[in-house]
Amino acid sequence: MRAVSAWRTGAWRVLGPPELFAEARLLLEESSGAERSARGPGQLGPFAIFFKGSPLATRPALRHALRRAAGLEIPRLQEFANLEWLRAHGFQAARALLAGVRTEGLLPRYQFLFTELRPAEPALNEWFPSAPGEQRAELLTALAHDLARMHRLGFVHRDLYPRNLVVALLRSGPRCVFLDAWRGGPGPGLRGPDHDLGCLFLDGARLFTPVEQSLFLTRYREASARLGRALPQNWPARVEGARSAVSKREARRRPGLAPTWRFPPLG
Repeated sequence: MRAVSAWRTGAWRVLGPPELFAEARLLLEESSGAERSARGPGQLGPFAIFFKGSPLATRPALRHALRRAAGLEIPRLQEFANLEWLRAHGFQAARALLAGVRTEGLLPRYQFLFTELRPAEPALNEWFPSAPGEQRAELLTALAHDLARMHRLGFVHRDLYPRNLVVALLRSGPRCVFLDAWRGGPGPGLRGPDHDLGCLFLDGARLFTPVEQSLFLTRYREASARLGRALPQNWPARVEGARSAVSKREARRRPGLAPTWRFPPLG
């Protein structure tokens, strides 16, 4: 993994090259005084970038200060570290360029992340419906293998919705690129690998045909076994339960969401 340590300049704690921060500082200082979050494309030095920045009001600032005291990083810095981890371990992931937090005393007040922009790569839920059947099967097989290896290495994404995956058409075939990885990471957490599958099948229940669902889950089980991570006998029920828990949370803002999903027969 590329060795990147946090460094400080004034009120800012930053991950990434100091020369990039020097170019970004004016933009960040203008943004950090705004009351609303900002996100979108831009340019930073030679890089086309996607920018995510958000102010932290007193209550979330205090929560994140307490989380950091417990060893948990600020979300945008955690996402930087997680994207670095994924790329270092051979996964397709957005390239993190710069991340940081501005503090006032002990409280974080503004956080940001710059990643390299991937403008030609559609989200999985946009690409999948019109893709040829052969490419759909190839993508799901590759995603199953990637996810099985990721889980074997102890990394759980914890926000693995189809909208947080984009599709890269590589010479070796279509592959999913992982984005928005701030919730999870390597090491133990409250939500394990079943949660990732529950997130994926929240929309995957309608996005993938029953045959494709069976293909993905069969390939995931096979890859997990090859990697020495045998799945328990109650694995289908655990994935169904994880999907149900995710759907209950999402139903508050997506009232038309199907509340149930049944684990398909495996090949």
